[in-house]
Amino acid sequence: MSAIFKIVLVILTLDKTNGQDISNVKQLYTDVFANHQKEVFPKVDQNTPLKISMTMYLMTITKFDEVDETIVILGGLGCSWNDAGISWDPTSYGNKIYYTFLPSENIWTPPITLINAVDVLGPIQGDTKTNAYIFYDGNVTWPLGGVMTAKCTTDISKFPYDSQTCKFQFLSWGITEREIVFNLSSDPINFQFFTPNSNWNLSSYDIRIFSWNGYSTLEFSITIKRASLYYSVMVVCPTILFGLLNPLVFLLPIESGERIGLAMTILLSYAIFLTLVSAAIPAASNPMCILLIIMIVTIVISGVIVVLAIYVSSLYYRDEKRKINAVWRFIGLRLPWSKTHNKITTETVSCEKPGKHCSADVNVTWQNVSHGLDVLFLIVSYILICVLIGVYFIIVR
Repeated sequence: MSAIFKIVLVILTLDKTNGQDISNVKQLYTDVFANHQKEVFPKVDQNTPLKISMTMYLMTITKFDEVDETIVILGGLGCSWNDAGISWDPTSYGNKIYYTFLPSENIWTPPITLINAVDVLGPIQGDTKTNAYIFYDGNVTWPLGGVMTAKCTTDISKFPYDSQTCKFQFLSWGITEREIVFNLSSDPINFQFFTPNSNWNLSSYDIRIFSWNGYSTLEFSITIKRASLYYSVMVVCPTILFGLLNPLVFLLPIESGERIGLAMTILLSYAIFLTLVSAAIPAASNPMCILLIIMIVTIVISGVIVVLAIYVSSLYYRDEKRKINAVWRFIGLRLPWSKTHNKITTETVSCEKPGKHCSADVNVTWQNVSHGLDVLFLIVSYILICVLIGVYFIIVR
């Protein structure tokens, strides 16, 4: 008989039990419970295991700690079994007493233990005192529970769009499956008392019973997904904006004298931002957070851009008497965005007209080379950053 059915039965019989005489109740306790030996294992056939029907109640997800790899929930278990040492005939007690309840320490109860707990190994109810409902036919319904802290292996590689799957494994510690076997009730998972968590959303859940190391084990697993809006606004978006801002250094005219200062400012600003948000990113090495890798690569690209900005500025002010080799000449002359490239195209068209004089050579300056490098570095930087951002969102989604 499931725990829910028993509770319904209690409600349906309230009109009968409310009218019971206290003398009948006292007589029942004297006859049935006065000499009851709670230490005796409550089954008729000692060669067959006692079947316990289980229902999992999840009240709330209290906390999830990525660093300690622990999850804390408030939950409970509804256990039902038949105690062969307890029974009575309701007709002998005014035909009114169909059930009663008393403190659980007065009867035999199974030592249900959270085996993957991180603090203590013991019955999950701890010091909490709960009442057990006992029916005239010997069926017992016992609710137990409390704050449960379990070990949960963490995967933060997709932070802040990550999901975590945590398991709670219950067994009757010290009593093997030859003595106790768990069964799922007709309603094995109950959320009627559940309160959502603002940081984690419950995306899926499962419950199963299996044999593990000689014990009948109940495993309740939940998958929780992080509420990512805050981290998207405060961490992901600034990271992307800093990455897209870096290459704009190459659009600033070298003559302004502010290019290197702007590049250094962006680099230092991003370094400070990385320091501030590092506290929000979970610290784990296996696997490492992909977003943190993206931020490190972005700051490396920013540092390279500073070096390139300095080098391009040095080329711009290089002595015009220094010979321009074939590589620099190609960058300053042949690239599609080069200023001299358009000049060559114009002169080529003019040479095709009769009577026009064609120039045999085009003068390439270091300023032309610097301009060609600026556009080249701008394009390459944006390609790298866009590929980096695209790869991140492909992985996390």
